[in-house]
Amino acid sequence: MGDYNSDGIKLSFIKDLAKGDLLDLLKRCDGTKAIFWDPKLKGPFNLIIDWAVLKQHGVKKMFELQEYIPAEVIENKWQSVILLIRPNLPMIDLINKAIRSVSASQRDKIDFHIIFVSRKSTMCTQRLEKYNIIGEFKNIMELELDLIPFDHDLLTLEYSLGFKEMCTELDDSCLFQVSRSLMSLQSYFGFFPNIIGLGPSAAKVNKMIQRMRKEGAAHEKPLTPRIETLVLIDRRVDLITPLSTQLTYEGLIDELFGIRNNAATFPGRAFLSDEEQSQQDEVKPKQILLTSNDTIYNVARDLNFNALGPFLGKKAKQISAAYNEKNDAKSLQQLKQFVSKLPHMQAERKSLEIQTAIAGLVKNRIDNRDFRHTLGIEQVLREGIDVDRVNEDIEEMIYKQEPLKKVLRLLCIQCIAADGLKPKILEFYKREIVHSYGYHHLITFERLEKCGLLYMQEKTPKKSYPILRSTLNLVVNNVNEREPNDIAYVHSGYAPLTVRLVSWMTQSLKGLKYVADMVKHLPGPAFNDHQKLSTTQDRLEHSDNHTLVYFLGGCTYAEVSALRFLAQHHPNNATFTIATTKIINGNSLLDTLIEPCSKDTIPDFLT
Repeated sequence: MGDYNSDGIKLSFIKDLAKGDLLDLLKRCDGTKAIFWDPKLKGPFNLIIDWAVLKQHGVKKMFELQEYIPAEVIENKWQSVILLIRPNLPMIDLINKAIRSVSASQRDKIDFHIIFVSRKSTMCTQRLEKYNIIGEFKNIMELELDLIPFDHDLLTLEYSLGFKEMCTELDDSCLFQVSRSLMSLQSYFGFFPNIIGLGPSAAKVNKMIQRMRKEGAAHEKPLTPRIETLVLIDRRVDLITPLSTQLTYEGLIDELFGIRNNAATFPGRAFLSDEEQSQQDEVKPKQILLTSNDTIYNVARDLNFNALGPFLGKKAKQISAAYNEKNDAKSLQQLKQFVSKLPHMQAERKSLEIQTAIAGLVKNRIDNRDFRHTLGIEQVLREGIDVDRVNEDIEEMIYKQEPLKKVLRLLCIQCIAADGLKPKILEFYKREIVHSYGYHHLITFERLEKCGLLYMQEKTPKKSYPILRSTLNLVVNNVNEREPNDIAYVHSGYAPLTVRLVSWMTQSLKGLKYVADMVKHLPGPAFNDHQKLSTTQDRLEHSDNHTLVYFLGGCTYAEVSALRFLAQHHPNNATFTIATTKIINGNSLLDTLIEPCSKDTIPDFLT
């Protein structure tokens, strides 16, 4: 991954700081060490620190946190057991079981430590006291890790439940962490002169960072503002985009295979030759790292999938031509030049083979008739011409018991596009889904309603989406997918509302005022705030036209691609850094809201 994005904003140093802080904490843990990870933290930390470095600092083995401490920790007499977790109560419950799985006599021989990421909470401390195990810990520490650089222009909190907490639980823990992360960025790059916010969560974050700045005013350092504008976007402002199927290469990989911490897992056979496949009965799945370090993937990821084939074909010809230069080398100097290029050529050829194999896997999935049918329904709904005409299609999916997330994605798009569902239709859908998928989904419906994903239409619909669709040109017919001139290429004809708003706001010095008539149709407040700079800062020039776009509740890879495209074609040469609480897609968003089936959620009369 490159150190800088296109505007020279360096992000990789954040990894270096987190790595150094973690190693400093490990130094406080004596002797040989075993680390037990919160399952949701292991992946992000793999991006920050290598196993080899941990070994150099006394770590013998790493485990996923479970209800017990493995026997080998006791048998090998490892001195320190380090529990590295997010501050949530289920993790504390698990720690209680793990510690009590070790006999009292053995516990006396082990030093237990907790590292909370990114802060410890009072509730967690109280739960440790309730279990009467707080005295078992030699150290209870904090690792202030907020945003993790996933790429040269992309930062993420990796806060999976942020959207659910904000919308259904009225829990501001995620927003507090967002605010802390913004204060950290301001300590590196100077205060943001302009702050634009869309949605209720954006307003809360703005208030939090203003309060935090006031509390730390005595320690302010005058820095040249490197980021001109901060745009805070509450995910509730645009829910159609994450529910819609992404059609960029990277977006489709995430939709179909899931990208976790810049890596995805694919069927291993796809990467073997015909001869190798015939010689092996069982082939393990293959995990592929997907980052901008791969020069081919760096370009391919943001392409519409229909443009991928021609791109890979062109790269194949270029690589073949480069290898043929060997035959034209007539002098020793020419041969040396060819040899110097060889490592890069070999890396590109290997990358081409991998990306071609992945593209084949993706194509097999999207050529499926059901996939194409679903895309067609999405298009009809987003165009908003007659949203009720898809009722029979959705009803049939329910009767066939197709994946619930597939059904709910379409149902929620239909609801938002129509500004709510008619009472009879909504009740019909609820009844049929409960009958087909289980009574526990009554809780699912309650959560969807709280999030603004599924709700009853008012007697006089506001027609918010139709107005925004028309005014902002969200639906673009005959979009050029191979040589795009509009961000709508990321969904083959639909422009993400969030990115369209960012585009319009950053094209005018008026900012939010430029789209004032449109934001009236968005949920929650919209504001344009100006941070007062210190006297020293006022004298400094802050001419960089750089914008930080922060998604509260998650953003998709398609939105990331759209913002990269916008940066390349922006009339004011604006550049963007993207931050988010989590990279999401429609399935992962609904995963946090769908109630799992358990005995506790089944009505008594059915048990």
